[in-house]
Amino acid sequence: MWQLGSDRPIEIARASVFTSAKRGTDPNSIRMRMFREMSNSNYDVHMMETLGKGEKCVDIQLAVEMLHYATVPDGYDVAILLSGDKDFVPALVRTRQKGRRVCVASMRAGCNRALSEGAHIRDYDVVWIEDILGDLIVPIPSEELARMDRASYAGAFSLMKVIRDFVECCPGGGPVSSRDVGKYLKSVEIADTNMLEELKEAHGGLRTFLMERSNHLFDVTFPEVRTIGSRKDEYGFYISVKGDSDETLLDEFKRTQYFTKEEKEFLETYERGMNIRGDSYTHTEVTVPNTPRGNRNSEGADDSGEFQQTDVSSLSRLTVVKLREICKERGLPVSGKKNEIIDRIESASRQHPEPKHTEQRQRTVDPRSTYVATRQAANRSAKRPRTTVSVSSRPRQSQSDIQSVGNNPYASTLPQLDAMSRSRYKGNAQAADPAVRDHLNSLISEYLTASGGVAGSRDIGRYLAANSASEGQRSALTELKESSGSLLSFLLSNDQSFAVLDNKLGFGGEHGFKVALKNRKNNQGRL
Repeated sequence: MWQLGSDRPIEIARASVFTSAKRGTDPNSIRMRMFREMSNSNYDVHMMETLGKGEKCVDIQLAVEMLHYATVPDGYDVAILLSGDKDFVPALVRTRQKGRRVCVASMRAGCNRALSEGAHIRDYDVVWIEDILGDLIVPIPSEELARMDRASYAGAFSLMKVIRDFVECCPGGGPVSSRDVGKYLKSVEIADTNMLEELKEAHGGLRTFLMERSNHLFDVTFPEVRTIGSRKDEYGFYISVKGDSDETLLDEFKRTQYFTKEEKEFLETYERGMNIRGDSYTHTEVTVPNTPRGNRNSEGADDSGEFQQTDVSSLSRLTVVKLREICKERGLPVSGKKNEIIDRIESASRQHPEPKHTEQRQRTVDPRSTYVATRQAANRSAKRPRTTVSVSSRPRQSQSDIQSVGNNPYASTLPQLDAMSRSRYKGNAQAADPAVRDHLNSLISEYLTASGGVAGSRDIGRYLAANSASEGQRSALTELKESSGSLLSFLLSNDQSFAVLDNKLGFGGEHGFKVALKNRKNNQGRL
C-alpha cells in the first residue's frame, strides 16, 4: 500500500488496542488469548478492569491517546479508527483541526451513521472490514491442526466421543453442566493419566476445546443466572449435543490421520457410559419439560376430554435457558427476551393445546415429580454403594461393517451409524428377559395411553428414567439400554405393540422420533 502522490510507503507508527475484562476472566478464553497474541505482535494493548456495569473508561482513553499524539510533532500523519461508535466524533473533529488526517474502518452492521455519513469527520471513505475479510482471515493449515491435536495421548476425536456419550447418557438428554463433564473426564483413564489432563494439555481447557475445536458438535450455553448446582459459579456453563452427532463423529474420524498407541488401546476397551455413577450429574439440573398431564389433578379439570393450555404463571418462574429448551422441544423459535418467549409458548399452546385426561390410575404418570423424588432419595442414601453403572455400548459392528468404514481396525469404536437397520436391532433385543420386556412394554404403553396414543421418543426416555426397573435399584431406562441397546431397538423388536413414525417437529427435536401405540383399546383395558 502506497501513499497517494508519494513514493514513500505508508509506515505504521503505532497500533493501540483499548479494551477491558473482568478480574475473573478465564485467561485461556479465545478473547484473552487474542489480546496476548496482539501484545506479542507489538500492539500497545491497554487492558482495563471491568467493575460492575459502570463505565470502563475505554472510549475516553482511546480519545485522549489519539489527541495526545496529534499534538506530538511527527507523532503520526493519519489516524485510523477501528470502531463504529459515534462517541468518537468530537475526538475525530479535533484531531483533524490539529492537521492530522483521519480514516474510519468499521463493519456495516455496527457503524453509526454519524461516522459513515457525517461531514468534516474523516478524510477518506469508510473502509468496510467485511469487504476484505478474505485478506484478513488466514485458515489454520491441516498439518498445524493435526499437530495441535497430537500434543497428548488423546486426539480430538476421542475427546469428542467421550464427551458426546456422557452428555447423551444424561437422563433427559442434556444439557449437562461443565462441572459434571470435567469431573467425568477426570475419572476416565488413558495410559497413566486421564482425559481431563489430556484435554487441558492439548487445548488449554474444556471451554476452549468446545468453542474452538468442536463447536460443530457441541452447543455451549451460559446460564442467565450464573449458578451451576447449588452454589454460585462464575465459570460454569451447560453443554448439549447438536445436529447428527454420529455423522459429525464419523467425519472427524475420517479426518484423523494418526492415532497414538495409548489412544488405540483406549478405544479398544472404551464403552459408552463407562464410569457413569449415580452422582455423575450432581451439578446438572435435570428437568423434564412438556410432559403429559393426563394424571395430574389440576384445577379446572373435567371429564369432557377438552384441551388445556400451558400455565403461563409457571413459565414465568423458569429461566430463559429452560424456556428455550421448551421452545426447542415444540419446534418454536428460541430467540427473543423472556416475555417474548413466554408469549410464543402461550400462543403455540392455544393453537395446539395438550389433551387432558381424568382417569386416575394406580401408578402416577408424572415423569418430572417421580424423577426428582428418585434423585432426591438417591442423594440422601449415603449407605448405598457407588457401583459403576454400565450404560450399554452400542452393538459391535461385524467385520463387513468395519470394512465399510474405510478399512480402519478401530472402526468398531465408532457409534452405530445405521440407526434404522431393523434386522440388527431386532436380533439384539429379542434376547432380553421376557419379564424385563413385559415390564418395559407396560411402562411405554402406559405413557403412550396417557399421551393420547402418540408421544416423542425423548419424552418416553424421560419417563423410563423416572420409573424403576423390574428389579434392582436402577431406572427402567438403564434396564432398557442394558437389555436392548436403545429405545429404537426395543420398539422395533416389539412392532406388534408400537409403531415408529416419521420425525415431526415437537416430538423430541433433532434426534427424536414419533412413537404410536397399536391396539390402543386392548392396552387401555390392561391398564
